[in-house]
Amino acid sequence: MSANEVKVSVCVVTYNQEQYIAQCLQSLVDQETDFNFEVIVSDDCSTDKTIEIVKDFHKRYPNIIKPIFHKKNIGAFENFLFVHNQAKGEYVAHMVGDDYWLQG
Repeated sequence: MSANEVKVSVCVVTYNQEQYIAQCLQSLVDQETDFNFEVIVSDDCSTDKTIEIVKDFHKRYPNIIKPIFHKKNIGAFENFLFVHNQAKGEYVAHMVGDDYWLQG
C-alpha cells in the first residue's frame, strides 16, 4: 500500500445534527492510527448549523474530512447509499452524525 492510499473510510451521514456533529467528527480525527483514513461526511441538506460545523472541520482537517453537501434532501437511505459509494478505503465503517467513537 502506498503512503497516499486510504486504508479505512468512515462514512458519516448527517441531517440537522448541530448539537452532536462536532463531537462526532472530533472523536474520529482524534483516533491514533498508523494508516491513512478518510472521513466522508454526507449532509442531507441540513437547515441548522450542521453544514457550518462540517465546513469548519474540513478547514481544520482537510486531509481527513471530505464533506459532501446535498443541495436537496435525498432521504436517509439514499444518503447512506451515496456516502458509501464514495468510500475509497480497503475497509469501510459507518457512523451517524449523533454518534461518537471512544479512544481505546
